Amino acid sequence: MPDSSTSKTEIVHGHRLRLFKDSETIQTRVREIGTALTQSHSGKRPIVLGLMHGAFVFVADLVRVMDLPCTVDFWRLSSYGADTKSSQSVRELMSPTVRLCDRHVILVDDIVDSGRTLTHALHRLAEHSPLSITVVALLQNEASSVAVDHVGFVSGEDYIVGYGLDVGYELRGLPSLYYLENSRV
Repeated sequence: MPDSSTSKTEIVHGHRLRLFKDSETIQTRVREIGTALTQSHSGKRPIVLGLMHGAFVFVADLVRVMDLPCTVDFWRLSSYGADTKSSQSVRELMSPTVRLCDRHVILVDDIVDSGRTLTHALHRLAEHSPLSITVVALLQNEASSVAVDHVGFVSGEDYIVGYGLDVGYELRGLPSLYYLENSRV
């Protein structure tokens, strides 16, 4: 895989992007996390609860490599909307549909940046009295101090798109992760 600091810039759908992690590197890390979750949740029937929309690709790949029965549900929380900067508030747009009480929950987030959305989710989740909560994030900002049990990759301050992460609701379908060099060219 090319080093992200030396990757060339490319234009995709009018956006200038620079490679952060290629799809092969992502899939290798997803398998590692899936294996760890399979071991830690052996004999349990966890609920994999993905935070929408950004985590949907990660959740789909993760549950396919986990070798255990699980229920999948989604919870739609938003702090970004169409912007590249957080609104500083978390809005709950869609609640989980499955019963979380007395269940082992694997909470999957796309990126833990400031940690505001994850902290909100954990407080709300605790109200449902799950047996346990395991937090998984595809990305975690190096400046974040929020505890995450399994992190795919550590990121810096640069905005990242692809593999479920978007800018203005675009670029979620890219198979790799990219730094967004600018939003339109």
